[in-house]
Amino acid sequence: MEKFRNSIIQALSPWVDLDLKPTDLETPPDRNRGDLAFPCFKLSKKWGKAPQAIALELAEKASSSLNPEEFQVEAAGPYVNFRIRTKGFIEETLIGVLKNGLQYGAAPKESRERWVLEFSSPNVAKPFQIYHLRTTIVGAALSRIARHRGHTVTTINHLGDWGTQYGKLAIALKRYAKDLPEELTLKHLVDIYVRIHKDMESDPSIEKAGQEAFKRLEAGDPEMRAIWRKCVEISLREFEKTYARYQVTFDHFWGESHYEDQLKPLLANLKQQGILVEDQGAQVVRVTSRDGKEIPPCILEKSDGASIYATRDVAAALYRYEKFHFDRMSYVVGKEQKLHFEQVFGVLRAMGADWEPKCEHIATGLYRFKDAKMSTRKGNFITLEEVNELCFHKSLELMNARNASEETRPDTRLTADEITMIADQVAIGALVFADLSTDPAKDLDFDVDRVISFEGETGPYLQYAHTRCLSILRKSGLDEPVISGVSGPALLRNIKTPEETRLMGTIARFSEALDRTLDQRKPSQLATYLIDLTKDFGHFYRECKVVNPDDPELTLARLSLVLATKTVLGLGLDLLGIPKPQKM
Repeated sequence: MEKFRNSIIQALSPWVDLDLKPTDLETPPDRNRGDLAFPCFKLSKKWGKAPQAIALELAEKASSSLNPEEFQVEAAGPYVNFRIRTKGFIEETLIGVLKNGLQYGAAPKESRERWVLEFSSPNVAKPFQIYHLRTTIVGAALSRIARHRGHTVTTINHLGDWGTQYGKLAIALKRYAKDLPEELTLKHLVDIYVRIHKDMESDPSIEKAGQEAFKRLEAGDPEMRAIWRKCVEISLREFEKTYARYQVTFDHFWGESHYEDQLKPLLANLKQQGILVEDQGAQVVRVTSRDGKEIPPCILEKSDGASIYATRDVAAALYRYEKFHFDRMSYVVGKEQKLHFEQVFGVLRAMGADWEPKCEHIATGLYRFKDAKMSTRKGNFITLEEVNELCFHKSLELMNARNASEETRPDTRLTADEITMIADQVAIGALVFADLSTDPAKDLDFDVDRVISFEGETGPYLQYAHTRCLSILRKSGLDEPVISGVSGPALLRNIKTPEETRLMGTIARFSEALDRTLDQRKPSQLATYLIDLTKDFGHFYRECKVVNPDDPELTLARLSLVLATKTVLGLGLDLLGIPKPQKM
């Protein structure tokens, strides 16, 4: 689509006194009227004419500069609509997909920015909670898409593995030692963490003991270090299982403790610059937001001499820029941390870090379960494991019902093992898509019946479309290399219907959807595109008979469209981290 956009911009530019860019073109409100559109509203005041009149004038001028074999131009209200002829779509899109396969839409490696992404960041000695899923899969999706589009990407899991809570955990391990088995699990750590906080309500001395234990940990006390390392190891074993299940990987597991040896030099540097000052016994930096407004000071050292997580974040930012010289660093973290990042960025500005504007906070919303935000401290939380189980059982129920339905042919029925495996893939896909199809900054109201559905705009709907493509290709009896090798002239002779052209037009928008996703930092843009692609494939499949025994050339041409759809849809699912069942 990039070539088509550039051609249209070149045709419009001589007649429009604007610095036009390809992104100034939109998808028409009515896609039956065109593939790309130029809105004329912005010219109305400048030209002193109604947008509709401008559109009529520009349509005539632009059409005279474009090849009529490639474009059809018409005014539609305040828009100039451009329809790309079938020949152009076949040559630039369909053949491109068949030739490049899963590299379709890929930009050359290292051709774009160096991008550091921090995401997931669960707390050690606590279960992987449902709200961690948002930061995890949003960050993972953005990193995969960015790599596909040529960015040099570094992913970091900033584990919450340092702080006063580990002093409290050390106290809990000693206090409840007789109740614990020799081989500890993450569940044991969670149980005693909840228990110690409950005991604190009647015994305030535990709070002070926990603070003292953390000070010993920071000072390098061997006993405290051994306890801390054990908690980290137990937690990481469990976290890795979750990451493997959700197809998430990291270049670095650099938790808060990774920057421990940099904290004292950082504080000394800030004091030397006169930036760090005392405030009610604590050491703080007075900061402003990026728009110059005063915000609460950033505490970097508590009154008891212990560091705080803001200290570690400032140290981490300095370390990462020194190591990677990034063009962009994104923190995919809950929106409740907005003030925290304003303070951290404010400290970096106060230090004179001219690269601070390259840092950004990609805020994520909450999961809502009956309007209750859960708290680990009270032991009243919803874990990802619980939600996984909920989705899996709902998926298993639907899969068994479909398999037993009278509409299912006996030769296509699945075995119990197949159903279990597919139900798990569907559950993961449904949960991931429900999350990523929502604007990440907005809260997500979770409804398992809506999420696990084979109809509507859901993950299973996309997965089923992909398996339908696979089924059509299998039943054709032709290998994919044979289908992808169909000649251009044969495609031109046989691909003619509006449904075929519209499907090719949607496939052509794939790279555009990826770039829009990255520009807005919203995987929901790619999710919406995949829904559009699936719907257009459905129209094509219903209206255009794919296998025509009396016309093998037409069959091959239409199979090439099925293969192209399967390729782009499958690639989109891969980039979002959604499993692709082979059957459903």
